[in-house]
Amino acid sequence: MEDPADSPRIRAAQEGSPTAIEQLYERSAPKLLAYIRLRMGRSLRSRLESRDILQAAMLKSFERLDEFRGTHTGSLMAWLAKIAEREIADRADFYRRQRRDAAREEPLEEGREVPAAVRSALSQAIADERTEQLEEAIESLSDAHREIILLRKFEELSFPEIAARLGKSEDACRMLLARAMTALTIRLASRERP
Repeated sequence: MEDPADSPRIRAAQEGSPTAIEQLYERSAPKLLAYIRLRMGRSLRSRLESRDILQAAMLKSFERLDEFRGTHTGSLMAWLAKIAEREIADRADFYRRQRRDAAREEPLEEGREVPAAVRSALSQAIADERTEQLEEAIESLSDAHREIILLRKFEELSFPEIAARLGKSEDACRMLLARAMTALTIRLASRERP
């Protein structure tokens, strides 16, 4: 799961290397978009645009990249997921407070230029139709199966971290993930059949 080139790539990105930044965001954006859409759920997605949340989360992470303290992609995904979760919560709270119609929605803060690396990664994620098929299949799973997949495959947490978060043993988490991945594989295969 972890690429040995991640630590130097992350350090280079923090030092401002455009190539390293672009590579990190290209790898992270599709997974983060799927994570956002799954965390939002159908109800919230009907009122808020998941790609706007992705753009805001990517921009905030880009602005705060020097604050990231991890050394590998797994911890980067967990950090990005936390930023995205805060953005979802903020927008959901704002939506509930304002109850504005879609015509009055404001775009991401005016005057803030989205860096090219972030724009490129966003474009790739938006164009990826497989994300939609995957999220539909994951949404059809039980809450426990969906949560373990999000924690392991999207946030890329280790089994000790997942066990601590879920209050289960590492072995129980491994078994739960195996059952969840089997269920997901079956759901995806059934969607591909004509």
